[in-house]
Amino acid sequence: MKKSILLVSLLMSHSVWAAQCKVDIKNEIHLDGQTLEIQQTSGEKAVFDDSNNLYIRGEKVELDAEQQAAVEQYRDSMNEYLPRAKQIASEGLALANDIVDDVAQSLDAPGAFDDVKASMQAFFADIEARYYQDGDLVLPAESFESMAASWAEDFEKAKQLFNQEFISSAFNAMSEKMKQDGGLNLTELADSMAELKVRVEERLKEHSAEIKQQGEELCESLDDIAEQELELHEKIPELKDYQTFTI
Repeated sequence: MKKSILLVSLLMSHSVWAAQCKVDIKNEIHLDGQTLEIQQTSGEKAVFDDSNNLYIRGEKVELDAEQQAAVEQYRDSMNEYLPRAKQIASEGLALANDIVDDVAQSLDAPGAFDDVKASMQAFFADIEARYYQDGDLVLPAESFESMAASWAEDFEKAKQLFNQEFISSAFNAMSEKMKQDGGLNLTELADSMAELKVRVEERLKEHSAEIKQQGEELCESLDDIAEQELELHEKIPELKDYQTFTI
């Protein structure tokens, strides 16, 4: 149960999609929904603006119609693709909240897991804050290995959060309900906790195939963008030093 529910929650991390697809991010990426900025470690930038103009190191690159069309396709693909990880993360958080609400309702304790939900929201916000600067989505240049290590660290933190918050709240809610019903029965409490585990696992199993499919679709889309990038660099050789993904 612990591993499954947190797999949902860990879709919060914007590096997870890259770790799943085994991708290196070669240069830092900035997105605001319209423009695209690719920044080297030296600070030099390639900027694709919302009119499909291209600026490299602050100088406008003159483009013909075919090149501008390639820039537009690549810029749109990047701005559409990368935020999908955030959408999946939000859906994962909503699912986790829905599950704890369902458990609370079954225990006739509607506010029993409010602290759990608040902690998950705070955890989500903390991870999200790493990737947003002044409203822009920012993905730093990072290797697959370092992203996987960061993901593993987040996973461990989330497991601890779940263990401490969810299990404790469920135990307290069940104990209180038993006391109100005539007394605390430890055997019955243990059985109830086991039933709770099964119910949560079944609920997550229903959604595991959908989550897996979403991850596979993201990876397939990333392959398409990498192909677009190769074609873009063939049409605009000035961009060869501003590669984003290495698969």
